[in-house]
Amino acid sequence: MFASPCCGTVKRMRSRLAASVVALSLVAVLIAACGGNDSGSKKSASDKTSGLTVSVSDDTVSLARTAKSTSGTAGTSGTVSCTDDYSKLVKASTVPAPTQPWYATTYITWPATGKSTSATLSHSLKGDPQLCVVQSGDQGASAVIYFDAKTKAGVEKVQTDGAKTQQAGQATQALQSAAQAAIGAVSNKAFPTSGDTIVAAITSSGLYVKPVASESDVTEAGTIYVITGKSTKSSLELALKDNKGTIHTATEGVKGSPKLATVKN
Repeated sequence: MFASPCCGTVKRMRSRLAASVVALSLVAVLIAACGGNDSGSKKSASDKTSGLTVSVSDDTVSLARTAKSTSGTAGTSGTVSCTDDYSKLVKASTVPAPTQPWYATTYITWPATGKSTSATLSHSLKGDPQLCVVQSGDQGASAVIYFDAKTKAGVEKVQTDGAKTQQAGQATQALQSAAQAAIGAVSNKAFPTSGDTIVAAITSSGLYVKPVASESDVTEAGTIYVITGKSTKSSLELALKDNKGTIHTATEGVKGSPKLATVKN
């Protein structure tokens, strides 16, 4: 199955960022966090959904859980990896060495609810942390925690651009994967009437997709489009412009394989 990074979830980290932390088996959705400064050089970022907070002060990192956090198991081993240059991290094809000045990592004991634990990073970062990847050893919890909105937006742009490039170069495979993912949204032998529901189903498979009304709205190379104006409860129309400008389409029923075609210019 064709796989590509998507546009907004941890699965949206399934591109180069996910590859760079493959040793951590990162499979979580992206987590938007709010950053804040404590006294001195300490920087912290928290996420309400997971109940996790990461704080970095020089070469010391702390991981805290709220009293109601269900993320991870207390006492198990975990890892925290941080960077002050996300652009290098998302472009890395392998897990960065901890000797890289822009990447610091360490093992950490997973805290109990309402508690925190600390560990010493491989080294201190020269700049402020932009994001930290947190992974429990049993893979019961994982997160990418951002220290500012600009970093999150930057990572998502890199992922989106990478997804579009890959999909434009493998148009047929991308459409086939999108069509199969859309079948997962079928209920009572019918596609949902909401285009957003179908988009969500395709996005969850790691593809970049948008809804549009007609094929005339297919303008961006590499973006998979759900053609809402030609889709019904029994049939779904998808389109994608490849890197040569040719528009490919896929017509998918509620079961079976899609019918593929190209649009004549």
